[in-house]
Amino acid sequence: MSRSVVLLPRTARHVWPPKDPTERRIEYAVDWTARLADGDPLAASTFALPSGLVAENASNTDKVATVQISGGAAGQAYEIVNRVTTAKGAELEQAIRLRVKTR
Repeated sequence: MSRSVVLLPRTARHVWPPKDPTERRIEYAVDWTARLADGDPLAASTFALPSGLVAENASNTDKVATVQISGGAAGQAYEIVNRVTTAKGAELEQAIRLRVKTR
């Protein structure tokens, strides 16, 4: 099960549910459906993570980009940037905030 954020057409700030610093390889997803033009699916996706977080197994479907994230220090909030390219060449990006807290 992944922790997801659904991007809204005009909302700039998005937040994923928090993770515990001891959790390893938690899957996080970004649903781009509302931002994609009809007939222009995702073709590629990358995630830029700050120091302290580790990304693994980034992938995408036609509408959703996913990545597994581990690491992070308790009490910290991180900004992750997902950059995608569509089949027709549109380039989009979105920053998502991820808080790390001990459960």
